[in-house]
Amino acid sequence: MADSFYYDRNWKQAAQIYEQVLHDTSSDPLPWSRLGFSYYNSGNNNGAMKAYQKSSMLNPSAMLKPVLFSRMARSFAKAKKYDEALSALHVASEAGYANPDELDSLAEFDAIRSQEKFIELRKKIFATAYPCSTEPRSMDFDFWIGEWIVYVTGTHFLAGHSKIQRASGGCMILENWTSANNSYNGKSINFYDPEIGKWEQIWVGSEGGPNRVHRFFNGEYRDSAMHFESKGKTAKGENLIGRFTFFNQGANQVRQLKESSTDGIKWNVDYDFTYFRVK
Repeated sequence: MADSFYYDRNWKQAAQIYEQVLHDTSSDPLPWSRLGFSYYNSGNNNGAMKAYQKSSMLNPSAMLKPVLFSRMARSFAKAKKYDEALSALHVASEAGYANPDELDSLAEFDAIRSQEKFIELRKKIFATAYPCSTEPRSMDFDFWIGEWIVYVTGTHFLAGHSKIQRASGGCMILENWTSANNSYNGKSINFYDPEIGKWEQIWVGSEGGPNRVHRFFNGEYRDSAMHFESKGKTAKGENLIGRFTFFNQGANQVRQLKESSTDGIKWNVDYDFTYFRVK
C-alpha cells in the first residue's frame, strides 16, 4: 500500500505507512530509499537523510544505487552539507547516474554548481547520459551544424535553406532542407557507426517515387572534407556509383558536391551547392 501512495506522490501518507512496516528491522534497501524520498518531499529532510543512510548500508542494487546517492546528494545540499553532497554525487556518478538535467535545474545545487568538483562531476554524468558527446569521431561532421542559406556554387542562384542540428544526444546529425521555392523538402540522418568506423547518411525527400530515399556510406572525414560513397542504377539499368563530398571551408561556409559515374573514370556533377552560415 505504501508503494501505491508513493507512486501517487502522496508523500506524507507514503511516509507514514513505510514507517509502520519498516521499523528498524527491514534489510531491504528499496523501501528505505522510498521512505527517504517521501520524507524529503513532505519537508522532513533530516528524516530523509537518516533513511537514505540506512538504505545505503543495506547493499543497494546496481539499479538503486545511482538513484539513492543522487537523492542523498540533494538532501545533503539542502542541509548545506556541501562536502557530503559532493561525495554522494561522486558515488552516484561512479554507479552510473545519468541525469545531468537534474544537476542543471535543481535549486538544491545552486550553491555548489560553480565549484570545480561539481563541474567535473557534471561533465562525467553528462558523458554517461550522452556518450556520443565525448566520442571524437562522432564530432567529425560538426562543421555542418548550423542554419544556412544555400546557393548553386559560383552563382547567385538561390538553391534553398537548411538547418543542421545535433540530435539523439549527439549520436546523430539531422538535416532539414527546404528548396528555394518551398516545393521540395527533405531530411537526412547522419551518424557515425563505431562498429565499422564509418559515417552513413540516409536521406528521405518529399518528391516520392523510387528516388525518395538515398543512402550514402563509407563516410570518412579527411583532408578537411566529409567523403561519402553511394551505389545505384541509371534509368537504363546500368550500375551507378556516386561520390558525395562536404568540404569544410571554414567556420561560415560549406561546399556540398554530388557526383556520379558509370565507370569510375568519367564523373558527372549532379549538383554543387555552397552553404553560407546564417547562424
